[in-house]
Amino acid sequence: MGALKLMAAAICGALVLSFVGSARAEQKQNQTFELAVCNLSDFQGVFFALRHKQASQKWMVDGWYAIPDGGCTFIGSFPRDTVYYYAESNDGASWAAIDTDQTGQKECIDHDKWFQQAGGSPCSAGQASVKFRLITIPADLPRLTFSLTGKR
Repeated sequence: MGALKLMAAAICGALVLSFVGSARAEQKQNQTFELAVCNLSDFQGVFFALRHKQASQKWMVDGWYAIPDGGCTFIGSFPRDTVYYYAESNDGASWAAIDTDQTGQKECIDHDKWFQQAGGSPCSAGQASVKFRLITIPADLPRLTFSLTGKR
């Protein structure tokens, strides 16, 4: 009888640990989301820059992610619930927040090369300041496929 109680206690303990582990995994999954970006515009040679959280109050800005003409690319997994983006094409289009957009964030970009830097710092030589657009990620959305649109 003692062995039976011990086995039942072990099984219950394993079930509790399994439940706690899956709850933690689900909570961690809900803290991040995956981002893919599509170029559904008339413009070619689109490159995408992203301002995203690295930690609760620390932001990173990186680019350039090449978005195929008429196609999509996976950008990565990021902490939720907001990211900001800026994009431009080889043939003159850009996707930026307008100056009066209070939700936009000014950040530095480098037009000539891949960049990754802490957000909010002054621009270095050779960089330009642009206003990134806000994307708010719904809490129940594990993956967002975001489309860039526009006509010539």
